[in-house]
Amino acid sequence: MSELECPGLPASWLNAWLAAVGITALVPEMRLSWTDGPAPQGLLATSDGRDPVRALTSAWPSPERIAEMPIAEQLHGCEDIVPNLPLRTFRERAERFRGHDDSWSISSTYTDLHVDETQPGVVLAARSRFAPPAPGPVGPIHRRLTRVFGFVDEPFAQITATLEGGARRVNANGLGFDISRVTTLADDSDKSVDPVLEVLAFFGLSLLPIRGAGTRRTAQSRSAYLAARQRLWFLDSDDGRRHRLMWPAWSHSLGRNGIDALLDAWSPLNRGTWRRLGVHAGWRSVEYRWQGNDPTRGIGSEAL
Repeated sequence: MSELECPGLPASWLNAWLAAVGITALVPEMRLSWTDGPAPQGLLATSDGRDPVRALTSAWPSPERIAEMPIAEQLHGCEDIVPNLPLRTFRERAERFRGHDDSWSISSTYTDLHVDETQPGVVLAARSRFAPPAPGPVGPIHRRLTRVFGFVDEPFAQITATLEGGARRVNANGLGFDISRVTTLADDSDKSVDPVLEVLAFFGLSLLPIRGAGTRRTAQSRSAYLAARQRLWFLDSDDGRRHRLMWPAWSHSLGRNGIDALLDAWSPLNRGTWRRLGVHAGWRSVEYRWQGNDPTRGIGSEAL
């Protein structure tokens, strides 16, 4: 196996963790583990002996693949995707693209297993926290993905820089939940992201479907605690009503299917599952607290 340590993929940074998982989704031969110690970093290895950077560059998605994703804002013959997605639009896309290689792009961003009926005359599909609301020009998540994808014009060089931790950031909002793009209220600088990392993080969402219990949110029962749940969002032991995202770092070199199985079996509150699965570190989300009507969202982390 050809192994590469990636300082640019620290497990404590949610977007970098998602990006590392996204690499295994794009490259079937790729295996992922994490270094031990106080600051775990991604370890990429290919089972066929190829250089991990070249393997990822070869698998980098084409503009056509991005443009024709089932979650694309506009597709011929379909209603447009909008941030507050009507249930009928979600179902139309889900039915049309059943079995599509990228059908997860719908099921990891919206679900009809929890619906919102708080607005008169419309039923909305529940939205993932990984597709947060954003100002009009930023648009729905596929528009954000398309914009950052357009900044990657030299995949090999830019992927190398990202994995090494020296990537050039660009002026963009990204997918909309990277805490590192958020500036302070006293700073008038624009938000910036690493476009390679953002694209990879989107593919990492393929392992985090959003589900629900067939419940609905109405004007009379607005509680968020009955809302849809996404994989790796667990009930917070410090607050019995709130869910927080929790994710692990593991020592075994795993491909996409192995990671999928590990995420099913791992329980952040049961340390017995940590030892059995080779998990040596974990984190939980700390969400950015916005001021007033500020639409900015961001997810940071703290060690478990």
